[in-house]
Amino acid sequence: MEEDKKVVPIKVKNSPMKMARAFFESTRFAIPRAVFMLMLFCFFSVFLSSVMTGLAVSASSFAAGLKGGVAFALLAFVFIEFLSLAILFVLHYGLFLCNLRFVRNQPVALSFLFAGFRQRRARKGAVFFIAPMIVCMALFAVITSQVEFFLLPQFQTPDQLLDFIKDNPDSMKKFLSCFVLFLLLAFVLYFPFTFVWSFVYDKTKQSFWKSLLDGLKFFFKRIFNFLAFEFLCHFKKAFLILAFDALHAFIYKRFQDSVGIYSFGSLISFVSFALTFYTAAAVMLSIQFYYDQLNENSNKASSN
Repeated sequence: MEEDKKVVPIKVKNSPMKMARAFFESTRFAIPRAVFMLMLFCFFSVFLSSVMTGLAVSASSFAAGLKGGVAFALLAFVFIEFLSLAILFVLHYGLFLCNLRFVRNQPVALSFLFAGFRQRRARKGAVFFIAPMIVCMALFAVITSQVEFFLLPQFQTPDQLLDFIKDNPDSMKKFLSCFVLFLLLAFVLYFPFTFVWSFVYDKTKQSFWKSLLDGLKFFFKRIFNFLAFEFLCHFKKAFLILAFDALHAFIYKRFQDSVGIYSFGSLISFVSFALTFYTAAAVMLSIQFYYDQLNENSNKASSN
């Protein structure tokens, strides 16, 4: 009798089109699991952010009542918020780890989402990733304070904010523009670190800083090839999202008096959100697929 042959993942050539086809063929059943894991990540992130923000407000309020406690209150608030960010980035490592194992057809449990808490290199990485966030917030503060288009008045109380929204019908557009600006800045600053977590997971015997350099080198060496691959994988979904958003905006402006059509616009908005969430999970999975295809050590089992 012939011995059973092990199934080895097929490597494709360094062609965005061929890799995109291989991605669709090999991850068809992995995307639903990636969506579920992203939902869990978002749930834990929102819960953690709410708890840590409440803790930061309570601690700073208590410290502010003490003698000379204003500076300490500010320090306590900033420390707790930065601790919250570090925990979120540790969870982010776990999310990337799960997607890489999905791509490799390896078993994934819920505990993998929290794997970073057990790994010193992942914790160091989480602390490092706060630095780009600080730069992002600093740039955002400068732009929104200097550029008239993004400029917003200072609000001392929630009532002042509500009054501003009531008196300025276009205020929500400005809030949305500021939010998009922040996302764009975060994307630009974090984009080069796309593959860092993958190297942290695979290169178990090297420091986080070496994995950081490997990830940056891997990204900049293939940046245009990677962008072409991502475009081919997701441009159809991106077009559908834009089409749904445009249709919803059209219905919102033209059919406010028609309850039936306006309700249909709300349904379109929900479909757009669901497709956006699905696309986000697919993008994360495709990033790991690209890494697994082109990294020379991607077939080696990690000892994490």
